[in-house]
Amino acid sequence: PVYTRVIDWSDRTCDQYIQIADVLLDEDGTKDAYISKGDVSIIVDTFFTGKKEGSWTPANSIATAITELIDDVILTLSGFTQILARISRIESPDYTLDDGGIVMQKLITYSFIIQEN
Repeated sequence: PVYTRVIDWSDRTCDQYIQIADVLLDEDGTKDAYISKGDVSIIVDTFFTGKKEGSWTPANSIATAITELIDDVILTLSGFTQILARISRIESPDYTLDDGGIVMQKLITYSFIIQEN
């Protein structure tokens, strides 16, 4: 499942989630045409029951599938042209221990630049 919010351990319906997190956008340019640079954060959450369980394999596999899907995405926006779109960063934060087990995450940052036509 894909969410735009954090799933609590007790609310989860499966052990793997994707979060579309923050979208950061900066505008710059001349009076007549703007160039916007942005980043979208995508977080892969994998849950494991038990303190001695867990593996990076599911998070890595999901992150790879996501990067293959969005690496060639072309944004279609009325009045704008996409100049750049790429995966700019993939991070593996430390795993989190929870009362129910372990949460392992991957953070993917997708960067883009669009220019007003």
